[in-house]
Amino acid sequence: MTTLATYEARHYPAGQAFETPADRYAVRLSDGSHLELPLRVLPTGDKAIALLMTNQCDFAVEDALAPLMAQAAQEFAPDVIAAVPTMGLDYGRLVARGLGHPHYVALGHSRKFWYDEALSESTTSSTSTKGKQVYLDPALVERIKGKRVVLVDDVINTGVSAVSAIRLLQRAGANVVGMVNVLSEGHAWRAVVNELEAGWEQRVKTVGHIPMFEADGQSWKPMADTL
Repeated sequence: MTTLATYEARHYPAGQAFETPADRYAVRLSDGSHLELPLRVLPTGDKAIALLMTNQCDFAVEDALAPLMAQAAQEFAPDVIAAVPTMGLDYGRLVARGLGHPHYVALGHSRKFWYDEALSESTTSSTSTKGKQVYLDPALVERIKGKRVVLVDDVINTGVSAVSAIRLLQRAGANVVGMVNVLSEGHAWRAVVNELEAGWEQRVKTVGHIPMFEADGQSWKPMADTL
């Protein structure tokens, strides 16, 4: 049985001094604060990522990040917030509440018996490469049809799950005006979201950016092309 150290993300307010251990990475956020994340080695053994596990973070971390995301989302003047499963759901709810919305739209991976396959898209993610479907509950179509929708997720990396969710929402009649993430990771996602429309990457806003990492002796260093 594999055992790992207990997951911990740390948030440091702007101006607070801190020291980051070699096995962690601190990213500067839009308000000058920092989010410190543990490095997790990929299965290949020669690369690592700064891991944001949203559903394992302290509530205090969510409380610090959500207002920054809501501020970014407000720039799009959205009617509705929609969220990518699974890690985007917590932030989708918090962002919607922060904007004073009465509700939000949660996409899902689990197919309920009343769902329609026409309201689904195939997708993968960087941390879960096995293919799966993302669904929109038919009961939520009227909530987004003809509305300005902003999509929320925790990290955008490959861009595949983002594009799948956007296409699904568009097919249901939503006007997806932008996307807000806690973090962008690397830059591979840019070309993928631009498949939606040239320049769509300009509609993606993040609170911070993290690189990917490569082995450097006994430690790790950011990969230059992902900074």
